Amino acid sequence: MKLIIVPLSLLLLAGCASKDYAVYVDAQKSMSKDLTISETARLAALTDMVKNSDPAVRATGIMLLQQLQQGSKTVTVESPKKNWLGF
Repeated sequence: MKLIIVPLSLLLLAGCASKDYAVYVDAQKSMSKDLTISETARLAALTDMVKNSDPAVRATGIMLLQQLQQGSKTVTVESPKKNWLGF
């Protein structure tokens, strides 16, 4: 009986280490990096607008910075599907 339980439990636990999870983690890292780079570029552009000497451009830059603070969305990737045992 013990000879059957040990290999069976090892096979069930091996399903947890699938390559789907590694792909999921890599996608999350890549998306986080891309989001950080794009947000940095957007903030740099808006900061340049605020430093402009034209009052209309400066007012638009301030308004856009305020809108940016109010509504930021996060991008997520669905986690890999679990097997029938919940692992």
